[in-house]
Amino acid sequence: MTVPTTNAIDGDVEGLDGGYARRLLITVIAGLIVFSSSMTIVSASLPTMADDLDSTESFLSWAVTGLFLMMAVGTPILGRLGDIHGHRRVFLSGSAVLSLGTILCGIAPTAETFVGARMIVGLGIAATMPNAMALIMAAYPPERRSEAMGWFQMAMTGAPVLGLIVGGPLIEAFGWRVVFAVLAPISFGGFIAAWKVIRPSVPGERVPIDWWGAAFLGLATLGFLLFLERGSAAGFDDPLALGLIALTVLGLATFITIERRTPVPMLRLDYFRRPNFTGPLIAQPLSQFAYMGAFLIAPLLLDDLFGYGVGAIALVLLARPLVYSVSSPIGGHLATTLGERSMIISGSVLMILSMAAWVLAAHWISLPMILIGLVLSGLAMGLASPSYATVIANAVDDGDLGIANAMGTTMMNIGMLTGIQTMFVVLGDGRQPDDFALVFAFGGVVTAFGLIGGLMVTSSRTP
Repeated sequence: MTVPTTNAIDGDVEGLDGGYARRLLITVIAGLIVFSSSMTIVSASLPTMADDLDSTESFLSWAVTGLFLMMAVGTPILGRLGDIHGHRRVFLSGSAVLSLGTILCGIAPTAETFVGARMIVGLGIAATMPNAMALIMAAYPPERRSEAMGWFQMAMTGAPVLGLIVGGPLIEAFGWRVVFAVLAPISFGGFIAAWKVIRPSVPGERVPIDWWGAAFLGLATLGFLLFLERGSAAGFDDPLALGLIALTVLGLATFITIERRTPVPMLRLDYFRRPNFTGPLIAQPLSQFAYMGAFLIAPLLLDDLFGYGVGAIALVLLARPLVYSVSSPIGGHLATTLGERSMIISGSVLMILSMAAWVLAAHWISLPMILIGLVLSGLAMGLASPSYATVIANAVDDGDLGIANAMGTTMMNIGMLTGIQTMFVVLGDGRQPDDFALVFAFGGVVTAFGLIGGLMVTSSRTP
């Protein structure tokens, strides 16, 4: 079989349609940008929404938590459905659900319906995200996948910054519903563009879907995330929290048993014996653990130790997603020249250094060290993120791209939520410099274990 090669002048791919690949990349980004741009503005607008909907910030926080729960539980099965029925078909279905959820968010009459609408958005993203990545992987040859994912990550991380900058003044002038009034037609336009641009993908082999395996994997994932939620609120020795972690273990054990026995498993367990599949599934969640946990602890530090207001805190924290967004294409390009292994290891090292910078920032009450920590953590994820997805995709058969990308996304979300809940538990009620320093040191130690995953990886450019 002839390996596709790249023309360095115009970027076309011999054996693949380079022009179509670029159009596809732009189209799937346009379809997903509504979700990513709404994340920060929804989180920032919770107090305003709570007042308008006669609810509480605590309940409306489920608009974020519930969305991630839907993503974590739904992504594996919807990625697998894309492998079987065609990634285009499932992506378009998810895009339609995303548009519907966005409209429902804008017209939600109560807090309960708003949370439900955000969960519908989560279901749409669970369908679109893994299949979008599978479509990109199929359109680009292995040696260019990291570069494509770099641009994809740039859009996904840059959109929240743009959403906060543009959405903030709009909300102040017209209220929070105007954001969804703007996003809804954009989302619908993304669906139309995807329907016209994305070529029909070849369905996989028509095999029975492993519904039992999917159900118990979802049960294990949901049980673990609810365990984190309950444990952080009532203590991890709470009877309900202990029951949820027992449910998680039972669900995971049953899932493994089913996958070993079923003729057509949802996820081939032998993939976990491949270092390039397992390595990123270790490194990425542990980096996200520190990335998201520290990012949500940082506003408390800036408030309690520096005395900054909301506007100043938001301005300082913008440094991190900006660096993440700008450095993602650079990370994708470097992965094609230096290898993905180098980028994944570099990401873990930079994340450890960012935690060290924040330890010093807490001890010294130093704004420059805060900024250094933000830049280093943004750079860590920007350089490494394109390689995480590429290495996983290159480690599996082409017929399993959907489920492979779904597992990467699910593990990333678990790492993010675990980091948020756990680092808040470590901080507790303490607000002294040593309390904040301990939290960041803990994040650095957790990330250090991610180096194990990075060292397992063999770059795809290596024979």
